[in-house]
Amino acid sequence: MTKSYREIAKPTKLVLGSDLEKFSSAVRKQVKDEYELTFGLGNLVSKRREELEISQSVLASETGIPQADISRIECGKANPTIKTLEKILDALQLKIIVSKK
Repeated sequence: MTKSYREIAKPTKLVLGSDLEKFSSAVRKQVKDEYELTFGLGNLVSKRREELEISQSVLASETGIPQADISRIECGKANPTIKTLEKILDALQLKIIVSKK
């Protein structure tokens, strides 16, 4: 069963300013960032695939990526390599733009 970010990073009562509170805060931020990146990417792939009205199987045959891997990416259970991501996004007519903050 997949848990939500709020369940995973649920705040606990810690003494403000303590080392434990700072560490806990940093861990929650890291979990949140990784969760949002993984599920955000999966949701993007899933929604775009549905917009184009193609199945995971069709996307798999167009990209050479196993359908099970596409499913895991869409569910946020896998972190694809850049090469895998490029194949998927190319088939979905999407691109990634990386910029400096």
